[in-house]
Amino acid sequence: MDNTEASASIAGYGYQFERALYRIFHSSHRDALFGIETTDDVEEVIPTATGTISIQEQDKLTLSGKNPLQDSSKNLWNTFKNWLEKLEQSQATHEEINFILVTNGVVGSNSLVHLLSAASSPKDVEHAIKTLRTHALTMDGATAEIAAKVTAFDDESIAYVVGRFEVIHKHESASITDAMYAALQLPEGLDEHKKVILDSLTGHLFNMARETWRRREPFWTTSLPLFNRKQLLFEKFLSEAWTARSQDETEYRELIALNQELNLPFIFQLKELGLMERTIEKELGHYWAGYAERSRLLLKGKVLPEHFNELENTLHGRWDSLREAYSNLKGIPFEDFSGDDHKQIYISTTTPEKFTIEIGRLKSDHRYLYLGTYHHQANDDGTDHPILWHQVKGEGK
Repeated sequence: MDNTEASASIAGYGYQFERALYRIFHSSHRDALFGIETTDDVEEVIPTATGTISIQEQDKLTLSGKNPLQDSSKNLWNTFKNWLEKLEQSQATHEEINFILVTNGVVGSNSLVHLLSAASSPKDVEHAIKTLRTHALTMDGATAEIAAKVTAFDDESIAYVVGRFEVIHKHESASITDAMYAALQLPEGLDEHKKVILDSLTGHLFNMARETWRRREPFWTTSLPLFNRKQLLFEKFLSEAWTARSQDETEYRELIALNQELNLPFIFQLKELGLMERTIEKELGHYWAGYAERSRLLLKGKVLPEHFNELENTLHGRWDSLREAYSNLKGIPFEDFSGDDHKQIYISTTTPEKFTIEIGRLKSDHRYLYLGTYHHQANDDGTDHPILWHQVKGEGK
């Protein structure tokens, strides 16, 4: 069954929350209050030194592409009727009230609503009121009844609303979204998560309102809960953005299969140490996983070559310190190390309590990235900080 009317109603309700979030993140008033379904669809109340300013907003979404604010539109006349009926109470509460009518439709430059919105000077407002009253006489049916209630108000009341009225048209959800992305000021590295972040903020606003309405209370909020939520989302996604993949998420198996014939120096050295075959196979996996992740991070710009250079310098220093300590403990110069001596250094270097490393802003506890970087250095291929797992006779590094 096709319930188009219900779909349109739900879409309009969603549009209202989009606009509420838009107002929250575009307001320049830190202590402003924002309401949904209070005096109007969306309302912003701004405190001043002498009172408050209320910005009352009506939102009209059309799914047909037609102008929902035509001269004969019940939407248009009913909006002005509601504003005028609440005007006395609003003026008693606030020192100033502004009125906004927002639609995703296109409003013609010759339309009544455009004339009313453009009226700013007393002369323009006077002309707009006369035009409003004239148009009211041409209405028929239910719209005529609403228009008659509008024109029953005195000129002073109508002038107050018209003089502070603005229509915003062609305000599509897509343009709201783009404006929200700009207002959120996403940090570098979060652009790919912007839709999830915005959806989460919209959902958070809806949940806040729903919980309040369940208590049968009017919904009001400041911008603070939404800005706090935004910051939490930033921190969450920034943390994820600077986290290395697990070994199984890398392409290490494919790389092993593609490079079976490649003679890697570090593998030769590990064999010289007499490591078990299963251990060597694991280290081969660590090497290619590290290679894959290094390549990905550099390609995406998550880290720079100098960040890996800094890491390799740190790892070289650790390896060299362990080697120096062992040399002094045993009283054996480096050049006289036996295979067993090198094996002890290898084991000490590759079995820390934790495999924590930092590569620029990225932090990792993955064993493969730690060991894969060391094996890259043992290959002495494009590194400024080479190491060795086993020393070829005659080499005194």
